[in-house]
Amino acid sequence: MVNLDPQVQAVLDHIASQPQPETEPTLDEIRAGARAGHVALSPPGVEMAEIRREEVPGPAGDVPVIIDIPRATEDALPVLVFFHGGGLMLLDAEAFNPTCTEIAQQADCIVVNVDYDRTPEHPFPGPLESALAAYNWVRENAASFGGDPARIGVCGDSAGACLATLVCLEAKGAGDPQPTCQALVYPQVDLADMSESMLTVDAFVNKGLIDQLTGAHGVPDILDPRASPLRAADHSGLAPALIVAASYDPLLAQGRAYAAVLRNAGVDVDYSLYEGTCHAFVTWGAAVDRANEAVSEVAAWLKAQYAR
Repeated sequence: MVNLDPQVQAVLDHIASQPQPETEPTLDEIRAGARAGHVALSPPGVEMAEIRREEVPGPAGDVPVIIDIPRATEDALPVLVFFHGGGLMLLDAEAFNPTCTEIAQQADCIVVNVDYDRTPEHPFPGPLESALAAYNWVRENAASFGGDPARIGVCGDSAGACLATLVCLEAKGAGDPQPTCQALVYPQVDLADMSESMLTVDAFVNKGLIDQLTGAHGVPDILDPRASPLRAADHSGLAPALIVAASYDPLLAQGRAYAAVLRNAGVDVDYSLYEGTCHAFVTWGAAVDRANEAVSEVAAWLKAQYAR
């Protein structure tokens, strides 16, 4: 029996108490419900010196980004490119921006929050291609919004963490410089995962999470490293990584496995397990104290990486 943090348990109990729809909801209704729940649990955003909204050219059209600038300064600030969670399907950058502003303030960096193309409208590899387009745009244009092109990290949670890992792997494959660092919050890195945590964790997200991460998004081969970065042939030379994990999470084993793969390849890895928490908890700062602890840990780690 897992002993959940009382605040996490209260959130899960509230979710479980909600009435179930009498008919099969549409994708728009599922997205609206997921977004409403996410926003209700998120803390209020932190005031920024400036929040810009830009449209970045992408392979299937413009990719919106939100640029959170924490303070006015003549010095170039480090930059974090953030990819939100939601199974590549459910949520959007705007819903995650309160968390992004927290990171921006605490890490003293500019956060570029990417509204990448979602499935099923943009099946595999659509989300990755738009994420890469946004990342490369930041590399080329960081100075235009006060960012330091030499200090650009990547971060994401769940499926967004998958995109962050793939940015690093794609940069390696192209012979481009690595990001300064990669912060991965309960990363989804293996669509073929049949571990105990994926099959047995009775979290509210379990079935939906598994459904979101399968071939329903048009992934022709779940072993493709661009869908399952754990299975890439070579992880050497990748950016230093922080992996934040929740103890009651279908993706728990994937995060542990990716930390091991990176370490075995010679990559510097910090691994932080939050006991008594579940998938998605890091953005629940309005209701769960440990969420705010995790955000602060990520921000402190990023700040240290940028100072190297």
